[in-house]
Amino acid sequence: MFQFKQFSIEDDGATMKVGTDAVMLGALVSPIKEPQKILDIGTGCGVIALMMAQRFGKAQIDAIDIDSQTIEVAKSNFVNSPWSERLQADNISLQHFAQRINDEQRGVYNIIVCNPPYFSNSLKNNEARRAIARHDDTLSLVQLFDNATTLLSAEGQLVIIIPSDIAQRAIDDASKNRLNLTKRIDIVNHIGDKPKRTVLLFAEATVMSHYESQYVTIAMRNADNNYSATYIELTQPFLL
Repeated sequence: MFQFKQFSIEDDGATMKVGTDAVMLGALVSPIKEPQKILDIGTGCGVIALMMAQRFGKAQIDAIDIDSQTIEVAKSNFVNSPWSERLQADNISLQHFAQRINDEQRGVYNIIVCNPPYFSNSLKNNEARRAIARHDDTLSLVQLFDNATTLLSAEGQLVIIIPSDIAQRAIDDASKNRLNLTKRIDIVNHIGDKPKRTVLLFAEATVMSHYESQYVTIAMRNADNNYSATYIELTQPFLL
């Protein structure tokens, strides 16, 4: 059991556990205006969706995951949270979710968040459920971007966290689907280190005027190995 300031998370049985990547993604979402509808793709234990519910008090959050056992874990965490009436979990792939939505429901999400599977053609985990969650066989970045453009509102924002060494490929693939980079945040352990994770914020070309393209580096720790002031400020609303 992981105890946050305003909610708790049980991640036993979920393919994707509570981790630094999820917490940083949830903390770094920065919409143009207060969102009404949020979609969390590959929700895992539901930690990002719960962070969205805490941060944005008027938003309805839909969370999807292809693993049936995992979605039951997320549902339980949602029910036990203060925002259960605003959280919905569904055992479905992004591709089928997008196909199921009718024309009136398209383009309704102000924010889409995703900690996507990112391993390609690599040695797979022996445990099948974990392998599916971590490898892009079932959801490539191209498929993610293609479906996101269908689901995002006119001023919507897609926010993902991925390994830094594939960030440029992601930026190039997103641009082919009319999603332009509005902010890149490289996350390093210490200043001067090579980034291992990158948060990318995308929006459609039609709303580029609302943004200034920014390139930012966040160090999680100071030279003395204590957490940096920036990391503490970002996570202070959530972590004990």
